Amino acid sequence: MKKIFLTFTLTLLTVTFSFSQAHIGVMGGYDTAESESQIGAGLNYMLFPKVSIGGMIMISNIEKKGKEMFMLNGKYHFGRLSLVAGIMNMEMHSMGMGMNMEKETKPYFGVEYKPFKNKKLKVYYTHSDMMKSIGIMMPVFNLGKKMHMNH
Repeated sequence: MKKIFLTFTLTLLTVTFSFSQAHIGVMGGYDTAESESQIGAGLNYMLFPKVSIGGMIMISNIEKKGKEMFMLNGKYHFGRLSLVAGIMNMEMHSMGMGMNMEKETKPYFGVEYKPFKNKKLKVYYTHSDMMKSIGIMMPVFNLGKKMHMNH
């Protein structure tokens, strides 16, 4: 039984790490629901050739310290198109008479599209109850055995 478990574990680790790659990226967009621009950074890790998980932070309304969004997601890649689903935690700061801060966590989904085959630039759309944003993202730094994203 120990030999079977050890073989299974080693096989799983080999398959997982043979496709493993992480990349750090930056993004800029526009929240159409709130009419605010956004900037952000993210980290994605490819588990398998078509599946990746990641997290990102997006900030909007920087001058007034408005909203900060932390997102965790999973992506499934169909060539140039990727479907995204995850959860979003948003903090809103209110600068009224008192310093108020609200936190909400909601699910979201999105789509990413790579318009140019040989470029790493992607266009994204994210939809949730808290925001509807469109923008562009680009990987800045790649880590892992494969030094390029195929998606």
